[in-house]
This record gives sequence, C-alpha cells and structure tokens, in this order.
Amino acid sequence: MHKQYPSFYLFVLFLCLFSTSAYSQKKHSPKNLPVSRWREVKRMTLDSVITPFKDTLFISIKPKNLFSYHNKDGFIYNGTYTLEEDALDFGTAKYTVALKKPAFMVLTNEKGIYSFNIDSTDTVKAIVIAKEEKIDTITSIDQMIGHWTVYKRTADRQVQQIDLASQIRSMFITGPSTDGKLGYIYGGQDRDDSASWYIKTLNHDLTLECDGKNTRIIRVIKCQNGEMILEEDGLKYFFKQFKK
Repeated sequence: MHKQYPSFYLFVLFLCLFSTSAYSQKKHSPKNLPVSRWREVKRMTLDSVITPFKDTLFISIKPKNLFSYHNKDGFIYNGTYTLEEDALDFGTAKYTVALKKPAFMVLTNEKGIYSFNIDSTDTVKAIVIAKEEKIDTITSIDQMIGHWTVYKRTADRQVQQIDLASQIRSMFITGPSTDGKLGYIYGGQDRDDSASWYIKTLNHDLTLECDGKNTRIIRVIKCQNGEMILEEDGLKYFFKQFKK
C-alpha cells in the first residue's frame, strides 16, 4: 500500500515555483551603467561594412539612470534609461549592448553597429543659471534686440525626421520698425540676406508670434546677460548674442 502526501507535494511544488520566479526576477532585474561619457568612433552596417558618417553620436550616462545623448549639431535628448540584460532603452532610442569594457563600448540596433570610446572632450556645455541669478521679466521686445545665434538644441521627444529648413539657426531682433516687423528668423537653409520668417508681435504670455513661410508661435524662456532660450513644440533653442 502506498501512502499519499498531497500536502507535502504541494509544498515542494510551491518551493520550485518560488525559486524559479525569484531566479527569473534576479536574471531580468534592471541594471545601471557606470557614470561615463561616450563618443562614437566607428559605424558599420549589420553585415560589418564600415560606413562613413558626420553625425557623430555622443552619449552621457549620469547618476540615477539619467542620460543625455545627441548627434553632432543635433538635438540633445535627456531622460531616464533602463538596462535589462543587454537591452538599453533610452525611450527615444533603443540599442543592444554587444560589448562593454571600461574604455570601449559597442551598441547595435536594426540600423547598424556603433563603436564608442570614452569621451574626454567638452561636447556639450550646458547653460547653468546661478542660484542667485534672478530671471528678468521680459516686458518689451527692446530687451531682446540684437543678433542671436543658436549653439545648442534640446528636445523632450524623438525628432523622427529633422527638417533642417525649419530649424532655427539665428535671429536678428530689431525692435519696432516702420514696416511693422520686430525682427527676423533664419532657418537652417536660409541665406544670411533672406530670412524665412519675421516677428510680428511679442504677446503678454511671452510668446513671439511669427509669420513668413508659415505661422510660428515661439515661447520666450529667458533673455538676459547675452543668453536667450526659446521653446517651440517641445524643442528648445539656446542662443548666444553677437556684439557688433
């Protein structure tokens, strides 16, 4: 006669399931990358054919799973990344970590293979507003007069297809004039003597109403001490002022 111990078998089954679940959670638990800055040095197709490139990719890994990345002269993306197994997810871009060493890293995606070295250059210099600095309230377009040139762009979303023509390259703010225009906005493909847009008004909500190739509404975030920050549809433009 064989005795049956249903309670014992159920207990053993529970232990097996618990162990498997714990192992799976441990295996797939998110990981952190060490704080570091990377510069793309080589790009290849998925079949390992080296391809030339000018839009060098820069990646900055920050504490607490924060990141910043951008292509040369492109928008800067900031956010929080996740790393599970070898899957690196920036939210706006996803890669597989094929190789990771202290001074060398290889990432892949469906488009190609990207090799990186540690970046020791100043690829991005952020505007830092001192705590004691008080942001002036813009009350008149006269406070913004001058020649302004974009030196950095950031985005809170992925720009799927960058339209160079619509990107702001520079601005020349003149103030009130006889033709009713307050200034001019130059796109990425505009000649220096032919702006695609002009500024119509500075509204009370600190938005610049612009017309020309199309209508644009641009928000003024800051304009003081030779620096200006404007925002349009989640894209921020950082300007420096040329003194002539």
